[in-house]
Amino acid sequence: MGTFFVYILKASFCLGGFYLFYRWLLARDTFHRFNRIALLCMLLLSLLLPFCQITTHTYTEVQQTMLSWEQLLMMANFTEVTPLTVPGQVATLRWLHVVLLVYVVGVLFFAGRHLYCIGDLLLLIWRSKKEVLPGGIRLIVHPRELAPFSWMRYIVISAKDLEECGCEILAHETAHIKKLHSLDLILADCCIFFPMV
Repeated sequence: MGTFFVYILKASFCLGGFYLFYRWLLARDTFHRFNRIALLCMLLLSLLLPFCQITTHTYTEVQQTMLSWEQLLMMANFTEVTPLTVPGQVATLRWLHVVLLVYVVGVLFFAGRHLYCIGDLLLLIWRSKKEVLPGGIRLIVHPRELAPFSWMRYIVISAKDLEECGCEILAHETAHIKKLHSLDLILADCCIFFPMV
């Protein structure tokens, strides 16, 4: 369990650092293809870099601090438990178990939210009337006002948006479909809760 937390911490630091780098240097660029490749590479590197070990012959203060944190997390299973007195009973909890519980609750929350959104989307697609466009793309014109979006081979747009600027929106969403941006979103969502699988 300690090894798992060391990996999660390292991956989180890598992802946070890459995110700051992206926001600082790339977020305002209009090179969308480059930004997409950069984001996917940053995501992949955040998952792979924690497995890399850099060894040096002389230890610096930073490395000694990092090692002590890793050792603390790795050896957390062997630490003494702290008794907590509750009226009528004595409960023993390790702090690592509490952290694990918080992590699992977070993973379940995001997985549940993701599954709820997918279910809501599938229900919307199933209940709506679809029109087939060139290239096998299916258009759903929704009577309510909602922001236009695309998912896999479907484009969902409100009737009002279709009347006002339908051609531009359809061209934009068709580009998203052709470049498989839905797969990018699925990959990013899976990376939220992949360690529990």
